Amino acid sequence: MSRRSLRYAAGVLLVAAGYYAAAQGGQALQLTGPAGAFWPPTGVGIAVLYLGGWRWWPGVLLGDLLSREFTLPLWAVLAATAGNMARALVAVVILWRLVGRQAAMDQLPQVGAVFVAVAVGEAVSATVAMLALHEGGRIDVAEMQLFWRSWWLGGLSGGLVVLPLALAWAHARASDWRGRRAAEGALVLAAVASLSIIAVSAAQPLTYMVFPAFIWAALRLGPQGATLAVAVGAVIAVLATSYEVGPFVEHSPTNSALNLQLYIVVAALTTLCLAAIVSERRRAALELADSQRREGERATLERQRIARDLHDSVSQSLFSTTLHVRTAQRALERERLDAAGPVGEELREIGRLTRGALAEMRALILELRPGALAEEGLVAALTKQAAALSAREGLVIQVDGPDGHLPVGPEVEEQLYRLGQEALANVVKHARATRATVRIAAAGDTVSIQVSDDGRGFDPATVGSEHFGLRSMRGRVADLGGQLEVTSAPGGGTVLRVQVPAQR
Repeated sequence: MSRRSLRYAAGVLLVAAGYYAAAQGGQALQLTGPAGAFWPPTGVGIAVLYLGGWRWWPGVLLGDLLSREFTLPLWAVLAATAGNMARALVAVVILWRLVGRQAAMDQLPQVGAVFVAVAVGEAVSATVAMLALHEGGRIDVAEMQLFWRSWWLGGLSGGLVVLPLALAWAHARASDWRGRRAAEGALVLAAVASLSIIAVSAAQPLTYMVFPAFIWAALRLGPQGATLAVAVGAVIAVLATSYEVGPFVEHSPTNSALNLQLYIVVAALTTLCLAAIVSERRRAALELADSQRREGERATLERQRIARDLHDSVSQSLFSTTLHVRTAQRALERERLDAAGPVGEELREIGRLTRGALAEMRALILELRPGALAEEGLVAALTKQAAALSAREGLVIQVDGPDGHLPVGPEVEEQLYRLGQEALANVVKHARATRATVRIAAAGDTVSIQVSDDGRGFDPATVGSEHFGLRSMRGRVADLGGQLEVTSAPGGGTVLRVQVPAQR
């Protein structure tokens, strides 16, 4: 035999052994005759064929045959095994049709699809088993309905514990369960186990006191933690009931099995749905952040394109106009015409207006495309911006900080530039200041930018929540994961400080 054939044979035997072990565990609690009250092989068979493919069906078949007790006619045993195989095949086909081949229990439709697949597949198995045992003389007509319900709920409860556990952990990464997350996972499982033991051992009706621990697992640990917590709680409940202790034990074995099965089904569905909803919200938040990042990149590229177009068209046209005005003025002088006359006066006014428009256009281009930011860093870019504002507004602005790029990404550095730019614009528009200072620092794990002025100040308690500029800046800082502080008082100037995490 080839090495590949040997590996396949070993895999088949491993699948059969896993299925057989799960069946032995399910047979430990048979409160309703031949129907197991909790049947994990349902989830094992479906998980193997869904995750591994059809090629592993011999392992599922062999495991099911090994777990059989041949007290019935051979045809009845084979019929029941065929029903179990049909259960797995039907469930896998339903899962493939509803959610595809990559279900990870992190979406609410996947939880619904798993429930439908297990419920329909187990209905097929329960029907075939009921008919086989009836024809084999093990149950009569009066017991068929009760047997079908017990078989179906036993397989459903086992499938809703084992199958989601396999699907969730099949897509888990080892890096996600290290350090603090692993410690919290161990603490959650300890809480589930402790509360489950208290619930099944107390004389008072404390059956559902474990649900806060299930909710904790779903909120904090996602589908992996939620499925593991449900498995721990289900195993403890099954073991307690098998020793005839706990809240699920009734005088009637049938009622005991029903109480246990409904508890497991409700606990599994509730926890899985909550974990899926939390995962969807986290994924939506990440997608929104990624979308905002891409939108910011597109906006940056668009600003650069507009700045380039303005520089190549309008700015050049204004510069050419100033040259033509100077040429016309020199022509007047050469022709010995009256340069102080109406024509000369109009030319001087045209030149003045054109130079003003050209200065504003250059400032606008600098705002749209801070070339110094990409080449020399944040301090150089804000220094040029401050120089342009000082020349235009008569405001003394000093910029201090380290040379070169800061320990943040290009996008964060540009956002800091925009924040500094907006802060200086607010100083010009509202502060009535004569001097402003911009200080940039990178210390430890933070990068900070501080803008202070000697203007008239304001009361942050009354203005901060209403001023559009401050709301916009707070939004930008929040997107960067940083903090914004504003210190001001009427007549005492204003200090605005922004801190964002450094990226080493």
